[in-house]
Amino acid sequence: MTESENYSAEAEASSMDPHDWGRAMALAVTRLAEQLAPEDSEDIHAALVGKDLCLTITDDVEGVVIKVSTAPGAG
Repeated sequence: MTESENYSAEAEASSMDPHDWGRAMALAVTRLAEQLAPEDSEDIHAALVGKDLCLTITDDVEGVVIKVSTAPGAG
């Protein structure tokens, strides 16, 4: 990833209660890590260490959409 490249990933949570958002957040972070990590990486999440990430939560019909990006407004 170069400084000018922005990546984002999202996942849906089927609840409006923040206590229920953990799995969706983990899935969004994993999807982002998959984009950033080298193809042959055994630990894809290492690609996120030391990175500043932006978290955006928006209403959805039945819950929320969790979006994680490498820059505000990415993707």
